[in-house]
Amino acid sequence: MNAEQKVADLKGEIARIQAKRSASSDKDIQEALQFKEDALREQLKTAEAAVQAEKSQAEQQATVDIEELPAKEVENEVRLARAHLAGDRKPAARDILSRLEVQAPNNVDVLELKADMLISVKDYTNAFPVLKKAHEIAPTNVGIEKKLAEVAFFKGSLGSIDAQLRTMSDSPFIAEGDMKANPTVGTILSAFIPGSGHLAVGMTRKGLVYLTIWVLTVIILIFLVKAEAGAAKLQHRSFSPSMPIIGFGFVAAMDYFVALFEVAALGRDKTLSKRPTVERPKPPVDLPFE
Repeated sequence: MNAEQKVADLKGEIARIQAKRSASSDKDIQEALQFKEDALREQLKTAEAAVQAEKSQAEQQATVDIEELPAKEVENEVRLARAHLAGDRKPAARDILSRLEVQAPNNVDVLELKADMLISVKDYTNAFPVLKKAHEIAPTNVGIEKKLAEVAFFKGSLGSIDAQLRTMSDSPFIAEGDMKANPTVGTILSAFIPGSGHLAVGMTRKGLVYLTIWVLTVIILIFLVKAEAGAAKLQHRSFSPSMPIIGFGFVAAMDYFVALFEVAALGRDKTLSKRPTVERPKPPVDLPFE
């Protein structure tokens, strides 16, 4: 009987004695059961100590078993894992890597293999610290240094890519960078439909506001004009615009011109079209002769 089984049996026996002692009303029997329970509890402490000793011994044995592999064996395992990767047998390669991470956690080839597997799935964020650790172990390894630079570049580009995607998602047509290149397109579109130019140059919120105001005022104007024309026909009088028609017409006109001039102003903004001047050194022929 092993120590764990003995602990379980002792706990069960103690529980049965406690149940008997609770059910009995005889004090002598209760005292006898209590004495027996105390003796079993002492045995339980000894058994639990034996269990802890077995666990500690097993952990020490596991630590002894997990020794770092020789460099040559690690090299062969890494070569085998890369062969599995080349043959599209990724599960087998991952199994080898998992074993090597335990038996050779600080081996440069193992770290490089892990980084390459992360890079293959474009996980640059997790590949960067792995390559950084490998570079610290082998600072003269040119291949690792090159991969570290490439991963650092892609890892740093993720933020700007996300920003670009957010910028593009702000407009269903053109990103903000394209707006700076050609604002004339927005002006032409705004001349036909107010707000469409803003949408085209990436100013979605303003574009939707102008477009919504324009569509609503036009619909209301059509309804009012038809109603006024019908009333004039029934009363046999000439058509004359009422104050609501004039008011909504004014709103539509203001919406049109404000949207048009706002987009047109982007084309006149020198900061959007003018490239920054770069000072370059004069060629030798322009320098004063000494």
